Amino acid sequence: MELPIFDNYRDWLDQQKMPKGKKSALIAAMRLFSESGFDGTSTTQVAEEAGISQATIFKYFHTKQDLLMAIVQPVLENFFPTYRDEFFRGIAKQQTLTEIVHFIVTDRYHFIKANEQAVRIIVMEMMTSAEMRMVFTKVVTSDDFNFLQELVQFFYRTGELREDVDAAGLIRVIAGQMIVYIIQGNYVPELLHGEQEDLQTITNQIVRTLKK
Repeated sequence: MELPIFDNYRDWLDQQKMPKGKKSALIAAMRLFSESGFDGTSTTQVAEEAGISQATIFKYFHTKQDLLMAIVQPVLENFFPTYRDEFFRGIAKQQTLTEIVHFIVTDRYHFIKANEQAVRIIVMEMMTSAEMRMVFTKVVTSDDFNFLQELVQFFYRTGELREDVDAAGLIRVIAGQMIVYIIQGNYVPELLHGEQEDLQTITNQIVRTLKK
C-alpha cells in the first residue's frame, strides 16, 4: 500500500490525530524557531504565540528539544520521499545522468520551498548543534529502506555514474549541494542568480561529482 505523500509539514500536521493544543504549539514553535532560532526562542514565547500555557507545552513535549525534533524529524525523514510512486515515475522518464539529477534537484527544491520554515530551522541548527548533524547524517546514510537502492539503480542504468558511488554517497552529494544553496539564500542572497539558473548550476556541480 502506498503511504500518504508528505509534501508540506502544515498539511501533514492537519492530518495527524493529536490534541489542538499540541498542534498549536508545533505551529507556533516552527514560526518562532525559524525567525529567532531555537536558542533565541523561549517556551514562554511559544506558549504566548500558540495561545496556550507552558504547562500544556510540557504536557506533550518533555523538553524544548523534544518540541524541536517533533518539527524537524518528519521533514528530514521525507526530504527524500520514501515509497513515492510519483517520484519514481518522474525519474523513469529521464534518460541521462544530467536529466535525472536535474529532476531530483528541482523536485526537492519545491519540497524545500513548501517547508521553508522547517528547513530553515534544520539548516540553522545543523550549523551549531551536533545532535542535529547526527540526526541528519542518520537519515541520509541509512541503508534501511529500499528507496535508496531503487533510486541508485536509475543512475547506474545511464552508464554514466562512477562505480565508487553508492546509494548513501549519492544522497550525501545531492543533499549537500541543496543545503549549501539554502544557506546562501538565507545568509548571502546576493550570491544567487535566480531560481532557474541556480538549479541548473547545482545540477551541473552534482553531475561533475558523480559522472565517470
